[in-house]
Amino acid sequence: AIEIACGFTVLCSGKKSDKLEFAFDVLDKRKRGQLSREDMANYLKSFLTVLLNLSFTSSLNDDLHREPILTTIQGEPVDLSPRTISRVIDSGAHWATSMAFDGHIARHGSSKCVSMSFDDFAEWYTTKGYSSIPWLELLDLRKWVFTSDEAK
Repeated sequence: AIEIACGFTVLCSGKKSDKLEFAFDVLDKRKRGQLSREDMANYLKSFLTVLLNLSFTSSLNDDLHREPILTTIQGEPVDLSPRTISRVIDSGAHWATSMAFDGHIARHGSSKCVSMSFDDFAEWYTTKGYSSIPWLELLDLRKWVFTSDEAK
């Protein structure tokens, strides 16, 4: 439940960095300033859950997306069942976590990394991660595109 509450910060005003840091602090259960790989996956999953569920809302899908909005690598449409969306969110969060930890290890020459600080995550995201998980940019509401009834 706490992960969903953190994810809903997507809809709040404020800077992306403030939302990321707030959620990081909330999900840091041991209050050590570090998240384990599993905690990091939950951290990223909190945002991805809200973003994807907003994207796959049936009314948005009917109004805005005539083409399939979720496809396989081969371009085949994927069903938008709750089970499929949940698997996509889980896989995406774990993949992004691996990218962040692998990037941190490569940058600092460490052979093993069991946890990551917010500053380490921010450094990875700023230098390389933004190209791996660009959806995190949607925490900045200024980057959202809204349509009005007049545009239909």
